[in-house]
Amino acid sequence: MTIVWHRRDLRTHDNRALAEAGSSAQPVFIFDPEWLRNDLVSDTRIEFVLESLKDLNRQYVERGSNLALLHGEPVELLGELSSEGEHVYFNNDSNHFRQGMERRARRKFEGFDNSAVDTSGRDRSSWSDDALKWFEEERLNAPESLDSNEIESRTTINHIRRKYEVKPDKKNFGKGGTREARKRLEEFLEQIDDYSGCISSPSKAEASTSHLSPYIRYGCISPREVYQRASNARNDVQNSQSAEMFMDRIFWHQHFNQKIEDNPDLFREAVNPVYRDLNTDNRDQEKIEAWKRGMTGFPLVDASMRALVKTGWLNFRMRAMCASFFSYILKQWWKIGADFFYRHLIDADVAINYYQWQMQSGLVGVHANRIYNPTRQVEENDPQGDIIRKYVPELRSVPDNHIAEPWKMPETLQQKYKVVIGEDYPEPVVNYERESRKARSYFRKKSTEAYGAFEEDEVWRKASLSSRHDREELLENAGISQTDLGDFR
Repeated sequence: MTIVWHRRDLRTHDNRALAEAGSSAQPVFIFDPEWLRNDLVSDTRIEFVLESLKDLNRQYVERGSNLALLHGEPVELLGELSSEGEHVYFNNDSNHFRQGMERRARRKFEGFDNSAVDTSGRDRSSWSDDALKWFEEERLNAPESLDSNEIESRTTINHIRRKYEVKPDKKNFGKGGTREARKRLEEFLEQIDDYSGCISSPSKAEASTSHLSPYIRYGCISPREVYQRASNARNDVQNSQSAEMFMDRIFWHQHFNQKIEDNPDLFREAVNPVYRDLNTDNRDQEKIEAWKRGMTGFPLVDASMRALVKTGWLNFRMRAMCASFFSYILKQWWKIGADFFYRHLIDADVAINYYQWQMQSGLVGVHANRIYNPTRQVEENDPQGDIIRKYVPELRSVPDNHIAEPWKMPETLQQKYKVVIGEDYPEPVVNYERESRKARSYFRKKSTEAYGAFEEDEVWRKASLSSRHDREELLENAGISQTDLGDFR
């Protein structure tokens, strides 16, 4: 018998640990109290996982087995279960906060790489090629039949709901599970032609993107299956650019997963040591609360933040804009914002969320400082104010030509449209132009020192997996010679 420990691989198909165990697999899922009690884990996300477990059990029942449910510290419980000589197989996964547990599990049990993430620790210069090879390999089939599971469940899904008082508080995102994931994938591929034209607009993205991210995050569907299905669709659609763009995003999902494997502290501290203390002591609680509540006075920022809290989802461009605004413009510590996003996103992914927050806050040092202008973003991505009016009802009566900057409306128009700025809707909490100039000036002054940190191989490795950012060229463009680097360390 071989115990197969499911975690963020809630599927039977293309699951290496299960494929390696074969027909003797004894599948288990362990409810970890540390996860269930974590303040950064929303009840809506827990409910999504519970629904996914129901579907995973269905897949096992179809194969003559069932999923055993346990509750407790995972490594300890698995040690007890395997004390009589049973093997424990699981898929390696460092994309979470439990890094210590991950290391213990890998030492004690047999972990497999079940994705493009390489856990060997070898040089990453060929990572992109190796990842592409994995995406194009044949998917692993689940065993057609399994021995009955001799491990008895010690808890139930309903008991977990009651014990941890799970009460989802967000707009219904949709049921978890492989069946629902494949249904969504089919529906998305039928309209994938529209994908490239809708990803930046928050209202179009809300209606037309795949919404597969939570399913990929919790392994209800293999990213390789999604990638290959999109690749096949690319040959059958008019707009092949859309399919390629979608495939790129699936590929880069694995890229960020590799980053946390190589840098398990990325959710705690900035990659670039030059920026680790930036804004750590600059806590303006009024600004932080205004941002969290969607009351900054910048309509698209506010609409995005309210959408995040209400639905648990936000398209990438708006995530980037809100992160940029929090760090560059409000000048608050990036981790406060990243934690808030992680708390509310249904697809909350440790690697993607925290590394993207660092990128959008300028803390890596490899990437350009993108300071999104919330007024220009309205003009480019929500010119009719669709998403603003949906989530900021105070501004529904405001005409299009004032929806981006309602504070500029004359008092007569404010009276006419019954939205007095400063009373019905807040004035801007900061002067965007002034704060953006300050941010650009600061990062311009720090750039040489930040680039200099890349002389250290470990910092470079954490900042860039592959040769995509060539170190010598980057340093040369920064005007830094190899002999000068020592001055900045």
